[in-house]
Amino acid sequence: MKGAVGAKTWRLEPETEFRLEVDFDQKVTVTLLEGLAEIFGTELALGVPYVFSGRKIAVFTWQGYGTPSVDYVAEETPMTSYLNTHVALDQMRQAAAMQGGNGPRVLLLGPPDVGKTTLAKILLSYAIRQQHQPLYVNLDPTEGSITMPRSLSATSLTHMLDVEEEFGSSATTAASLGSSIIPISYFYGHASPADNTKLYKILTSNLASAVRGKMAQDADARSSGIVIDGPGLVDSVGYEIIAHTMKEFEVNVVIVLGHERLFSDMVKNHSQQSDISVIKLSKSGGVVERDSEYREKLESREIHDYFYGTSRFELSPYSLLVNFDDLAIYQIGQSNMAPSSALPIGMDRHITETQITKIEPSYSLSHSILGLSNAERDEEAHLVSSNLAGFVYVSAVDEIKRKVTILSPAPGRLPKKYLIMGSFKWLEP
Repeated sequence: MKGAVGAKTWRLEPETEFRLEVDFDQKVTVTLLEGLAEIFGTELALGVPYVFSGRKIAVFTWQGYGTPSVDYVAEETPMTSYLNTHVALDQMRQAAAMQGGNGPRVLLLGPPDVGKTTLAKILLSYAIRQQHQPLYVNLDPTEGSITMPRSLSATSLTHMLDVEEEFGSSATTAASLGSSIIPISYFYGHASPADNTKLYKILTSNLASAVRGKMAQDADARSSGIVIDGPGLVDSVGYEIIAHTMKEFEVNVVIVLGHERLFSDMVKNHSQQSDISVIKLSKSGGVVERDSEYREKLESREIHDYFYGTSRFELSPYSLLVNFDDLAIYQIGQSNMAPSSALPIGMDRHITETQITKIEPSYSLSHSILGLSNAERDEEAHLVSSNLAGFVYVSAVDEIKRKVTILSPAPGRLPKKYLIMGSFKWLEP
């Protein structure tokens, strides 16, 4: 295996991994020269160059074979315990397939930057290699793993994850390639579930209902089960959301990474439920904390990839000029709302967590990401419960001419009438 910078070569011993961190302004090419190796469960092809930028990856080998910003070989990895977990889940899938029942419904928990998404990719990749078709659910609004950040999404996986593009970088890229990774998404619009817990829980329930519908119709998906990437909250709000998620998705396997107290609490909370297994796994030494600057760059790249594609699969978004009167933009609730108990005595809240507010187009819309709702009517119940057709970006607003310039991944008029506004902006590079 070699890196493009400096053409260095590394020879790894069995059950070790090569870890590297690549900055966003750099590119590193990794090529497997001999033997067998994988990245987060996806096998590398012999002699094929893989290009990485703005990524933290680990190349693992079971058998051994023979200048990023950080690179080193690690002899201590948790991959054996991850494989053992996969084996146990695979046995559950096989039993479900034989009996026509539900496969494992796995919830991954832990604080931020503990490796939940990495473990999800490994478990999903191993399941796909065993000819299963698991469902992946992303409940972490900070991760745009399968579509736009600040949304809650689910998708069925039928093919191996791409080494470089992982989940396809965006639903737009996946669709352009004819991929089966077309997610169902709900636009939450905020960075943390604590910003609007009621809305977050409603959207989680909606997503769970959609997943149950998929599993009812697809026997392979039903027996393959679900892997849920949970939010990184371990406070009282987090515990409330965990309980809600477990109920809605009928979770029967809880995996806790890197948090002893959370594991202990999960064991206590479910000690009387023999149908729920709680597992503790070690955090990989290759998982590093992402600072705010890195997170901002990662989010910006995920949004950019949604509209423009990736270096391998470039897209050409369309610029639309839309009249103010042709837009119906709504905001659902407000973020960072104080609890009702914190309001002055005798004062009622004027805006609830799910109340819709129509937004009149103005300069404040500039650089906003808007979700295109599939709702048929502009009523609270419909706008809150409807999933998304996609996303658009407001690149400019002309208040004098009363026109908005919108970036869209599809040509022509907007396919949907109602748009949902969140609380985050994106400055197009």
